[in-house]
Amino acid sequence: MSRFRAALVHFGICASIGLILLSFFWTVWYPPPLFDAVGGLNIFLMLLAVDVVLGPLLTFVVFKSGKKSLKFDLFVIGVLQVLALSYGVFTLFAGRPVYVAALGHRFDVIQASDVSSEELVAEARSLPWFGPKWVGTRTPSSSSERERVLFSGSDYGHFPQHHQPLENMQQDILSRAQPISELKRLNAGRESHIDAWLAERNLSADAVRFQGLKARNKDFTIIIDARTAQVIGVAPFTPWPE
Repeated sequence: MSRFRAALVHFGICASIGLILLSFFWTVWYPPPLFDAVGGLNIFLMLLAVDVVLGPLLTFVVFKSGKKSLKFDLFVIGVLQVLALSYGVFTLFAGRPVYVAALGHRFDVIQASDVSSEELVAEARSLPWFGPKWVGTRTPSSSSERERVLFSGSDYGHFPQHHQPLENMQQDILSRAQPISELKRLNAGRESHIDAWLAERNLSADAVRFQGLKARNKDFTIIIDARTAQVIGVAPFTPWPE
């Protein structure tokens, strides 16, 4: 086998693994647009660079038919790739979005790394494993608990014990949602894009409202039904003044 063919075979194997991982991350852990919202795409691209590009390139460099140390060289390359791949997958797993939490005035993307393990142990809870869960939040009746959350630097979405069904916040969300005309004002020059997004879903501007979606890397807009507050979708528009 020539070194070119060996590198090509290696590339094919790595590319197949990369595509399988991408499809899993994209559809389960980071459903669109959360990959972009939390910055997971950058980590995944770095993972691909090591697994799909660097591995086959190293094979091309070291491969020589009949070389005594060839098996060892390929073994070392394989081990390095497995370690890099494992680290990347673990990092993406630890940073996966686990909740999209409504606060009333906005929605927050909560990542697994944002939730304290002590909070989970104290409440005998576990984080979602297969995709983020949409939840509402409630203010605790205890003043000491309100102060604890306030001084933690986080919001109620980061505390699973203060979650509630999203449907319970219907009136609160609707009372603080804004009309599409305001979204167009915040996205001056992109009004036609907003109209196109709505038209693709057979929606009129009067039938929907919006709130912001706060995330670590990039913020988006949550479009909701103007009567029921049901989440219709996440749109790629700026939800507040920049």
